[in-house]
Amino acid sequence: MNEKIVLLEICKNYSDFSIKASFIAYEGELVSILGPSGSGKTTILHIIAGFIPPDSGKIIKDGIDITNVRSEKRNIGIVFQDYALFPFLSVYSNIAFGLRLKHISKKEVDVEVRTFANAFGIENILSKYPNLISGGEKQRVALARAMITKPDILLMDEPMSSLDAKIREKLRNELKDFHRKFGITIVYVTHDQTEAMYLSDRIILMNNGRIEQIGTSVELYYYPQTSFAREFIGKINSINMDGETLYVRPEDIKLSKKRGILKGIVADIHYLGSMSEIVVKLENSTIFALGLTRNITNFKAGNSVFLSFNKNVKQRR
Repeated sequence: MNEKIVLLEICKNYSDFSIKASFIAYEGELVSILGPSGSGKTTILHIIAGFIPPDSGKIIKDGIDITNVRSEKRNIGIVFQDYALFPFLSVYSNIAFGLRLKHISKKEVDVEVRTFANAFGIENILSKYPNLISGGEKQRVALARAMITKPDILLMDEPMSSLDAKIREKLRNELKDFHRKFGITIVYVTHDQTEAMYLSDRIILMNNGRIEQIGTSVELYYYPQTSFAREFIGKINSINMDGETLYVRPEDIKLSKKRGILKGIVADIHYLGSMSEIVVKLENSTIFALGLTRNITNFKAGNSVFLSFNKNVKQRR
């Protein structure tokens, strides 16, 4: 794959915080920058966009150094947190905004706006204002506004952070469809690991201004390279056995009333729909196991239970 955007030893220093980052996003890839609040995710995005200059390092786009290129000359689109649609402009004018800044003729603007509105399925709301459209429509308008200038790269800064779970799930599906359709390189910032794992080709995991690990969702989940990556991605049990510490995902624990390698007491059961989480008290620790609800109906709080592990656990220490 071709390297679309490369950050080479980017450094940004503040009085009480510093950021150091190097990574590559390839042509057509959706890369998420994932991490807790204050880890430097949005700052990295703004450095790529040209809103914040780095103190050192280089930004290479399509083989050209753009570190000192002004933001409006980089041909990089951005979708801001909560979409940042202009409330005083109609959907049509929101989408047309970037083209009008380029002094394109009114006729060309109209053709492009209607073309992108059709592509995103929002041609019937062009005369409406942002306060009169749904969350899904706002996302499509924001994407159309960002894409109409035909950027090389699209940056997205936590666009779903303020939405409820059901709407987020719907919009994640729409964003994935959009990415398949247009194939543009996307750098997506989020603190939501579910969102990152669902959307991304690769994830850049950040903590305290540093990159902890870069990899696919599977690589970060099953083969974390740092203690932070292990604890941040998903839930994991730390189990001491024979002088060793095993790190075991809840779904890798098997429960039995008859036999196993550890014995405990069922402390609680959290029913989560098709899956359920079983909380097991051991002598000196608490273990979380995950299984299909239909398979754990014979376990009740207070029951004695035996634990064993799936065969692949030893590869995940």
